[in-house]
Amino acid sequence: MNTEIRAEVIRNESFDPHFMVRVSYNDGKYKFVEVMPVDRKPPKVTIDYPESVKKIIDKIDVKKIEIEIMRAIVESLLRSNR
Repeated sequence: MNTEIRAEVIRNESFDPHFMVRVSYNDGKYKFVEVMPVDRKPPKVTIDYPESVKKIIDKIDVKKIEIEIMRAIVESLLRSNR
């Protein structure tokens, strides 16, 4: 099974540089839907993983999650600048 990851910025709870991102993850073995606070303060982005995710963080594809979160934030920023 392919890993399915979706991230969506919760618009009414987010403002640059503080975002609330709903992340859904399913790799066939591990599955979760969590809201994660994300701070975008250059030069670093900080993601505050909930305890339920921290318990399995070494068993899931964290890089793919982070890329999807960043994609959602960039899309949100581009939409707000129109």
